[in-house]
Amino acid sequence: MSCAGEEAVSVLTAMLAGQEDWIYPGVRDFALAPIRGLDLDDFARQILGSAADGERPYNGRPGALAAADLGIAYAPEPLGLHLPLAAGQAHAQKLAGNGRATIALFGEGLTTTAFFHETVALASACDLPLVLVCKSQLWPEGAPAEAGLLGDSVAERVKACGLWSRRVDGADVVAVHAALDQALRRARDARGPGLVEVVVTQLHAGSAESDIPAHRDPIERLRRHLDREGQWTPTFQDVIEAEVRGQLERAFTHAQAKEMGR
Repeated sequence: MSCAGEEAVSVLTAMLAGQEDWIYPGVRDFALAPIRGLDLDDFARQILGSAADGERPYNGRPGALAAADLGIAYAPEPLGLHLPLAAGQAHAQKLAGNGRATIALFGEGLTTTAFFHETVALASACDLPLVLVCKSQLWPEGAPAEAGLLGDSVAERVKACGLWSRRVDGADVVAVHAALDQALRRARDARGPGLVEVVVTQLHAGSAESDIPAHRDPIERLRRHLDREGQWTPTFQDVIEAEVRGQLERAFTHAQAKEMGR
């Protein structure tokens, strides 16, 4: 599933999470795994649902990622089930008193489910070191993400439950960084759970370039910012993209070849 348009959430979550913090990703957050430190060969095998020599498939289905040694939890198939599981992890962290936090990522559609409301209630009642990261969709030239749902934003609704919250533009990398960093610092300092609502626009790879609004693309927004600061050149971007694509192609080619040879 494409995560284009949501890169700031996945990348910054992986970068800001501490070494002993836990992340409970959603189904479109696989980009955080290699940034968190997952070996690309292992990354490719898990995406393809294959296994290393002498092992069974780690998660049992393609596209599912997990790495306990890196604090990346498995995303279960029932949508939203990872939210109460994340609350349980945060409760264990609180009981251990280790100053760590748990982060759970999800889409705004899950805010209408019992899983979400039970998680919010538990986080508030037990004062858990839990950070909920909600990705709300904003369609180009469309209505706001909350229109037609419950009348106001997710960030506003959880305030009534006693949660600290912020709502930021998901295409603004600096704003997302600031909000996630503040939420995680609060959780680690035992100042309670929080929710960061990140307003994103999904950008599909098959779309024509003219159909993608530049101001809704976090990568393009960051590129323009770095360009204004004199810290970006076309050569810089070309070299980085070629290097990353080459590494990924090698990892996936190797994983596919080993799978076909079984």
